[in-house]
Amino acid sequence: MTMTWTLGEHIAKARKDAGLDQTQLAKAVGIARNSLSNYETGRSVPPFDVAVRIATACGVGLDWFASAVNAETAPTEVGAVSDSVRPKGLEPLTF
Repeated sequence: MTMTWTLGEHIAKARKDAGLDQTQLAKAVGIARNSLSNYETGRSVPPFDVAVRIATACGVGLDWFASAVNAETAPTEVGAVSDSVRPKGLEPLTF
């Protein structure tokens, strides 16, 4: 049986392996500690730019975080990222 880690579990492991607590990483990344906690517990998904800053601060590649996306979680996580990346006012036209 293979174990699949969630994105939040990857974030928490990267943080711990870097020797940081949530407060230290949140400060380094420029986010609130409770936002980081929500990412680690899966209550929310970090925007792409925040995920990049977390990966950089922890010394891991963004591809390692991406390995947490699997067939079950991909639609939810990709939707959450693409919704936050699309600038307001540039929604697709509907007829």
